Amino acid sequence: MTDTPSAMLVAGQGSPLVLLHGLGGTWEIWKPVLPALEARHRVVALTLPGHHGGPDYADRGDATVAGLADQLIATLRSEGIDQAHVAGNSLGGWLAIELARRGFARSVTAFSPAGGWRTEADYRAVATPFRIFYAVVGVIVLVARLFAGATWLRKALTKQMMEHGERLSAADFLGMLRAMAKTRILRGLLRTMGRDGPVAPLAAGTVPIRIAWGGRDAVIPYPRYGEPFVERIDGAEAITLPGVGHVPMVDDPARIASSILEVTQRAERASARENDARETVVVPIVVGGGAA
Repeated sequence: MTDTPSAMLVAGQGSPLVLLHGLGGTWEIWKPVLPALEARHRVVALTLPGHHGGPDYADRGDATVAGLADQLIATLRSEGIDQAHVAGNSLGGWLAIELARRGFARSVTAFSPAGGWRTEADYRAVATPFRIFYAVVGVIVLVARLFAGATWLRKALTKQMMEHGERLSAADFLGMLRAMAKTRILRGLLRTMGRDGPVAPLAAGTVPIRIAWGGRDAVIPYPRYGEPFVERIDGAEAITLPGVGHVPMVDDPARIASSILEVTQRAERASARENDARETVVVPIVVGGGAA
């Protein structure tokens, strides 16, 4: 990761696929899966508003999930993208659902999406560690610069997020910490998420939605946070990805890429069948030479 990542990456050929990262991240967390996705799609990986390298949050006051979703759609439409497949992780997974709600998403793959809880205590159990880590991450960055080359340190400091943090380069590891430290909307968004959430129910539609949960997710474990999320998304396919954590792209890039491509290709096959059916014209055959 660079010191200040770009706001957007656009690469590859094919139908558009939008990638959305989690709270405190940047689009660069998707780097391990980009080659496989770019082979099939025009990939648009965004850094969310109010995040390190991303645009400012457009609305006044504290950021909201709804406001972020609306701003993302405006940004993508300014790039000439009216609809796209969407894949998101954590906060990005919640936003992917919101893009489906707004009619933007052709398909959704959400990895351990945020936004599922049953009680205020459940929400506080997630939000409080984020607030604490945000308060101290600046100091952690200073110390980590001295020891970022140590695989044991990278694994130890990322163990809540992923199973194989040691696979991160020293630069990417420091970039992740720096991105969290410079997430301008974090405190305000945590306030509004607690006020406005959890995710609103989504009625069944024609858009395929896959909710894929890391089997070793230590940030928002499935029984406490995944089950209430899935219950609110009617018709969603729910699967578990064994051996991966909350941010699974580093843990198993091939499986994460294939999980996304299975959904996008399913949606495109269904769309092609619908187009074929609309284009089929039945011509009546008249038998005989005229009126009786």
